[in-house]
Amino acid sequence: MRYIVALDKSNGEIIWKTDRPEEPYKPLPEIGRKAYITPLIINIKGRDMMISNGSAVCIAYDPNTGKEIWRVVNGAESTIAMPFSENGIVYSYSGFKEENDGRKFTELMAINPDGNGDITSSKVIWKKLEELSRNQCLTPVIKDGLIYTVNTRNIMMCIDAKTGKEIWSKHVTSNYDASPLYVNGNIWFFSVRGEALTIKAGREYEVVAQNKMDSGIWATPAVLRNSMILRTQKYLYRIGGE
Repeated sequence: MRYIVALDKSNGEIIWKTDRPEEPYKPLPEIGRKAYITPLIINIKGRDMMISNGSAVCIAYDPNTGKEIWRVVNGAESTIAMPFSENGIVYSYSGFKEENDGRKFTELMAINPDGNGDITSSKVIWKKLEELSRNQCLTPVIKDGLIYTVNTRNIMMCIDAKTGKEIWSKHVTSNYDASPLYVNGNIWFFSVRGEALTIKAGREYEVVAQNKMDSGIWATPAVLRNSMILRTQKYLYRIGGE
């Protein structure tokens, strides 16, 4: 059974528990009913929402009660990337999907979260289909209306958040599982080969720096004041000043 649960952080007691809807999951194989994402809390017109994306359906819940507010059904297999948000719009990936003709893909969706019930047909602003791209691992970063990401075909992209259209794209030679970061006007990408690529945020592709760590990077680094905490396969680093 798939469910969402809220716990009291002081003692671990259950505050509420809500089962995920069963119907969207029925067409999926058992292996494809999984999701690995962390929910996202947003506020729309003074109302808090917890956005929880699963393999078959993205749902907004009231974080205080667990009551469902809206859902977008987009049947797929396992989802990994977190939903993200800017300027009142929610962006969410589907998992790996396959058409009857064998084409395989995942989709990035832009959702207007100001709705109730099933908003699949009424509130999805755009969808960006990535053919042959499956099980998107990293969560894109969004800044000033631009989305930065790398798909599983090793295409690094900058996407217009309003339209879903690519502004620029570059083929890279590594896989990227760690999520990119925005820091002081730059976007940082971290590859499974241990490469750290820094580009300038904006509508033009401009490399600021390229570095190579001792081994692969899978975990998303954390920023602590003026330092970056970064884990490779071999070491945990703190880079920068206080």
